[in-house]
Amino acid sequence: MILSEYKAKAKLDDKVQAEQAKYICFYQYKENGVTSFSMSDISHWFIDFGYSQINVSRLKSNLIKGKNKSFIVSKTNKESLEFIPIQLENLGQELASFWNDTETVVSNSELLDESKFCGKRSYLDKLIKQINHTYKNNCYDACAVLLRRVFEIVLVLSFQKNGIENEITKPDGTHMMLEGITKKAAGNIVLKIPKRISDNFDTFRDVGNSSAHNITYIAMRKDIDDISRAYRVMLEELYNKAGLL
Repeated sequence: MILSEYKAKAKLDDKVQAEQAKYICFYQYKENGVTSFSMSDISHWFIDFGYSQINVSRLKSNLIKGKNKSFIVSKTNKESLEFIPIQLENLGQELASFWNDTETVVSNSELLDESKFCGKRSYLDKLIKQINHTYKNNCYDACAVLLRRVFEIVLVLSFQKNGIENEITKPDGTHMMLEGITKKAAGNIVLKIPKRISDNFDTFRDVGNSSAHNITYIAMRKDIDDISRAYRVMLEELYNKAGLL
């Protein structure tokens, strides 16, 4: 969607500056996958949308303070802002028709805390929302497979962040299977993942594998609930190892 079309459909000219910033950032999120917004970028985007130069400090204060705030300061980059998850979800629902939306997933931290785990990588946001959505709607096999996928992703990101991705990379340049990655991660002297967490790695992998590969197996809510606490502890640990928290 081009800028002028979005500007008109969202009625940006009728909004106060803080609201304009919120909608402009959402445009960048939808069109370009941007999840972290510097005030410098926001200032340039205002000009792109045909508005005057902003007062950066005043606008930033309006965006992150008060009952109508829409953003929080990024935990990984203090110079950037991130959407408050509920604000991002509300905008997605409000403006869904603008993009003939086939992407928005309605979720509300049913299993994984979106305020903690979303807003770091756009692809992780989508997967975590799918996890919560499938859990809420009793699609437990789908939920289990998604949990396994996110587990694998954050393990790989942890190896990448710590400069040891070569330890899980095969000669052809692709990554090992998850079983091999978990074996490399457990006891790795660089990652230093606590044993109480790595002891559950096979359980997380097996739950997803059963739903993906066992012909007669049907996952139940209890299968997810039984690993939920340990999974959240693992996810927070690996988010930290991957530099996402």
